[in-house]
Amino acid sequence: MGHVLEIRHLTKSFGPTRALDDINLTIDSGQMVALLGPSGSGKSTLLRHLSGLVVGDRRALSCVTVMGRDIQKDGGLCPGVRGIRAQVGFIFQQFNLVERLSVLTNVLAGRLGRMPLWRSLPRWFTAEERREALQALERVGIAEHALKRAGNLSGGQQQRAAIARALVQKAEIILADEPIASLDPHASHLVMQNLSQINQEDGVTVLVSLHQVDFALAYCTRVVALKDGRVHYDGAAASCSQTKLKEIYGSAFDEIAAIDPRGKATASPTSGRQRPSLRSLAVNE
Repeated sequence: MGHVLEIRHLTKSFGPTRALDDINLTIDSGQMVALLGPSGSGKSTLLRHLSGLVVGDRRALSCVTVMGRDIQKDGGLCPGVRGIRAQVGFIFQQFNLVERLSVLTNVLAGRLGRMPLWRSLPRWFTAEERREALQALERVGIAEHALKRAGNLSGGQQQRAAIARALVQKAEIILADEPIASLDPHASHLVMQNLSQINQEDGVTVLVSLHQVDFALAYCTRVVALKDGRVHYDGAAASCSQTKLKEIYGSAFDEIAAIDPRGKATASPTSGRQRPSLRSLAVNE
């Protein structure tokens, strides 16, 4: 199993503040990885570097490689970045749908990066592409809303539409930045189940940034935790103990620990193996 994401010596500063500090990280093909850490730890910044939306400091000898191709090096974007981005689906916290357009049209937008300009500008989609979009909506459970305006959907439904858009894009990697931050527990489970199923059934690599630690332990097999812009923990989700979480979150741990949507040990929807919730970690520590 080869690396599909590789980061070497990535540093990013915003004025005097260092958001990322010499990050070294690899993600293997087919993994589902949770990116944890307190607010301001660098999670969103790291995801944006992986998609080429921002670049690292020029003075740092850094490199970010996606699918075996350099996307940025030494603080600059590399040639061919548009083609690399077409393989990476990005799911944002605020959905990034055009609310006045139909759900179907928003999902079809996932094809734009692979279409010639003469078809993408007028949004000229083929019948086959429309069928694929409907199948993607069916897969995430909202096909009946295909012709509704995106703005009329609930937050959870809009996020699932964004996941369907990544399916239509045929992304080999999905980066999700706090995709359940504004959702209730039920909607959050549906979104995480969709991401997990895509990971398991399609072999798509998923890196998802989360504040909800229980969801990370339930749905992801690996946890990468950032603190002060550095990798503080990188290992199996089942081994991420309460002591380690306290080190990561510091004084914010009690607030994080209170977020327990099920109040019991959680099970992966695909593996059936039990993974610990925060309460079970407190008992077993």
